[in-house]
Amino acid sequence: MKKFKKVIILVIIFALCFGTLTGCGKKEDAPATTGDVTSTDNSNGSDKDGIQMDAEQVYKYSFNSDITGLNPMLNTTGPDNSIHNFILETLVSEVTDENNNAVIKPGVAKDWTISEDGTVYTFNIREDAVWSDGVPVTANDFLFTFRTMATPEVGSTNAWLFDGVIVNFGESLYNDGSNPKNNKKPEDIGVKAIDEKTIEFTLTKPYGYFLELLNGAKPIRQDKYEEWGEQYGSSLDKCLMNGRFTVESWDPNVQMTFVKNEKYWDAENTKLQKVERKIIQDPATAAQALLSGEIDYVATNDPDWKKLIIEDGRFETIVVPDNAPEFLGFNVQNKYFKNPKIRLAFSLAFDREKYLEDLREGEGEPLYSLMPGVTNVGDKLYSERVNGKNEVLKDLQKQYPDLKALLIEGLKEEGLDPDPAKMNISYVTRGTTEYSKKSAEWLLQQWKEKLGVEIKIDMIEWNVMWDRVDAGDYDICTAGWGPYYNDPNGLLELYEPVNGYFNSKKSGWTGPDAEKFSEILEKASNSPDNQERAELFVEAEKLLVGTGVIAPTYCKSSTYFVAKYVKGFYVNPHAGLDYSLIYISGK
Repeated sequence: MKKFKKVIILVIIFALCFGTLTGCGKKEDAPATTGDVTSTDNSNGSDKDGIQMDAEQVYKYSFNSDITGLNPMLNTTGPDNSIHNFILETLVSEVTDENNNAVIKPGVAKDWTISEDGTVYTFNIREDAVWSDGVPVTANDFLFTFRTMATPEVGSTNAWLFDGVIVNFGESLYNDGSNPKNNKKPEDIGVKAIDEKTIEFTLTKPYGYFLELLNGAKPIRQDKYEEWGEQYGSSLDKCLMNGRFTVESWDPNVQMTFVKNEKYWDAENTKLQKVERKIIQDPATAAQALLSGEIDYVATNDPDWKKLIIEDGRFETIVVPDNAPEFLGFNVQNKYFKNPKIRLAFSLAFDREKYLEDLREGEGEPLYSLMPGVTNVGDKLYSERVNGKNEVLKDLQKQYPDLKALLIEGLKEEGLDPDPAKMNISYVTRGTTEYSKKSAEWLLQQWKEKLGVEIKIDMIEWNVMWDRVDAGDYDICTAGWGPYYNDPNGLLELYEPVNGYFNSKKSGWTGPDAEKFSEILEKASNSPDNQERAELFVEAEKLLVGTGVIAPTYCKSSTYFVAKYVKGFYVNPHAGLDYSLIYISGK
C-alpha cells in the first residue's frame, strides 16, 4: 500500500465515554485536524500569546445546501443550526477541546449552579454579553425565548426537546384545549428570571444532559421578535445576533459571509476575521476548489479525488466516524405502509454494505439499529451494554429470507392487489444533488430486483422535503438526524408519537405499538440504572425499527482534507468546532 506523506486518522470511538454533547439536526461542521504552530515566511503577525498568524485571517469552506432562514424558532435544519452556532450563543457552548473531547464551556452564562437534587439550574449571565446592536443580553431574553417555544401557536420546531424536561413545558406547548392535562400557559413553565442577569430553570427530574439540550434553544429578543413578527430572520436587516460572528452578507445559494463580532464578550480570543461559507453542490467542483485554493477543506469519498489531494501534499487527511444516522421514513398512514410486513419488506430489501461500497467507497457504518456505533449509554457504548442485541434488523433478515413473499403477504392482508409491480409508491429525496439522485436510483434498483416494485423518484430540495414530511405528504422519505446529546434517547425520542419531532402527524404511527413505545421511553427516562435503560432502548428499537416504521441505512464515516495552514481544528463526533481556537498560519 502506498504510504502517504502525512495522513492523520482520528479514531475516537474508544474515547466516547468522555463525550457528552452533540450537534443538532444534521450537523455540517466539518471536522479538521490540529498541527504544531510554527513560524513561516508567510506568517507576519502574532497574537497576544505569541502564536504566529497570517495577516489575513479568513477561513473558507463549502456545503451543498443553503439555509432555510435565520429564525431559531422555526429554521432548525442541519444547515440552519450550523449557521446559528456562528451567530447566536446560548447559555453554554458545546465544543471540542484540544484533546478531541466533547466539553461544555460557559457561553452567555459566565457560570451556573445545580441544586443538590439536580432539578434546579441557575445561570449567571455575563455583564459584557451584548446583542449585535449593543443592547445587553439579559435573563428576559432567555425567559422570552423559552416562553415563546412553549407557545403552541408559534410552532417552534425544537420545542419538543424540552417537553417533560422543564416543569409545565409540555403542558403549555400542547395546550390546544382538547386535553385537560395540558392546561398550562407559557408563563407557567419552570423558567424564571431572578433578576436582570440571573435565569433559573426547574426540571421535572434530574436530566444529566440538560446542558446539552440548551444548544437547541438559541435566544431571540422580545422587542425585535414582536416588531418583525413572521419576518424575523428572513433577511439580515431583520436578524439579531450575539455570537462570535455576525453575518456580513447573504447571497442565497451562492455564499454567506461572516465577520468577527467585535462586540462579542470573547472577541479578543477570536482569531479569524472572516469566514466564507460557499454553496458548492457538485463534489468534484468542491474538490477542485480545494486544490485551487478557493476553499480550505473538503469532504470527499471519491478515490480519484482523494488520491489527487493526498499526492498534492498541502493537506491533512482526517477520517471521522459520525453520530448522525441516515434512515428512511415510511408514512404509516399510507395504504401500503400501514402494514408492518410491507414496511419490513422494503426495509430489509436492500444491502446496506453494498450501499456503502457502491455510493460511499466503503466509508461508513451500515446500520441495523437506529444507533450509530459511537452512541453511549452512560460511560459505555450502547452496543456493548446489550451485546449487539440492538441490531434488530439482522435477526429479521434471518426470519424473513423471502422478502417478496413477505411483501405479497402484507398486500393480501390489506386487501390490495398482490402483484408488487402494480404498487404506486413515490420516494422523495432530501435534495437534488447528484448523490441524492444516485442513491435514490440505487434503492429503486434494489427494490425492483428483490421485491418486483417500481418506485417513482421525486427529486426535491432539502427544505421542501421537510415541508412535505411536516404535512405528512410522502410515501417514503430519506432523513437523518444529529442528536442533541449522546444517548439513544436523543434519537428514539424523535418518534415519540405525541411529542417527538417525527410525531404521529408526520409519521402516521399510531396504535398499540406506538403507545408501548412511548411507555418504554418514559420508563427509561425514569430509570437511574444505565444497564436497565439500555435494555429498554432495545425494546423500543424492536417497535420502531423492528416493525419498519423507519429503516436505518448507514452512518457516514467522512474523509476530510484540510489545508495545513488552517490551525486549531479539533474534532469529536458529539461536539462542534471551537472557533476560538482556529486561525490561519503559513498560507
